Amino acid sequence: MRVLVIDPYRHDIVERDIPKSLKGIQDVVHGRIQYVTRLRNGDVLYVNEDALGRFDAHFALDKGEALPGFGVVVGSSGPERDEGPARSSVDELRARIRYLAPFIGAADGQFAVGQHTGLAVPGAGANGAAVIFIGGNVSPQSMVVLAELSKPSVREIETFETGKVRVAVARRDSATILTWRFVRPADGKSLWFETPFHIGIQEAGTRYLLPRETADHGRMVRMVLQDERTNCRVSRTCVIPPEASYAVEEAVVDQVIDAATDPAFHDSYQVALQRYFAETPTPSSGFEQASNCLPTP
Repeated sequence: MRVLVIDPYRHDIVERDIPKSLKGIQDVVHGRIQYVTRLRNGDVLYVNEDALGRFDAHFALDKGEALPGFGVVVGSSGPERDEGPARSSVDELRARIRYLAPFIGAADGQFAVGQHTGLAVPGAGANGAAVIFIGGNVSPQSMVVLAELSKPSVREIETFETGKVRVAVARRDSATILTWRFVRPADGKSLWFETPFHIGIQEAGTRYLLPRETADHGRMVRMVLQDERTNCRVSRTCVIPPEASYAVEEAVVDQVIDAATDPAFHDSYQVALQRYFAETPTPSSGFEQASNCLPTP
């Protein structure tokens, strides 16, 4: 049966062929369906009745209320209004849908050089560590990488500040791991950081990414290096390539659905991380394996 699926994370509407059943309709909104309205041509718009608090991206039909999560348009016919193929076209529906998301916003003042970030990096020690802040409450485009080195040397600070940034994206089940390499132009010396994430762990209201300008543009990422006292030593902005941006965005959608449909997703995420780090004991080995799947410039 032909239906139209409204995806507020990808800001798109796609045509799908699903089984003609209640379960078929529920599967495309990832939960129990709730009636919203009937269109003039008889098509019906449904959403997930439990979406609020689980899906943070929203859409609206014309000037109607914002609806959280995925939507589906299904056809109806006959005196019993039986479900059937949707009559609406993708283009017709695209002209009527608006996409919205709650933008909370995070201040950049804490990332000023010489100021305390006040943020902890789990596992940070003599060899350094990093964490990624990802989601709709983070500027500039929902991604900030905070790296920590105990006592960063002049060379390490210079490498972080001026080095060419490369990123590789790896996925292990529900886990996504970004491996960052900063290459100093002068001598090719590198700094390595790994930042795993599952956006379902983020607080409610932030589990989405702000859109890129276009699909051809890369995603902007704020890069911050702090010392063991959480003093910001370097702050810069870089742009990761479109291929990496797309891979991150697709991972986020899968993780949002995972968090909304699997109560044990947090445990599954930890197991996936354990498997990944057992298979890739060093950042460089993880970078190589991920790069085999996702070329970087």
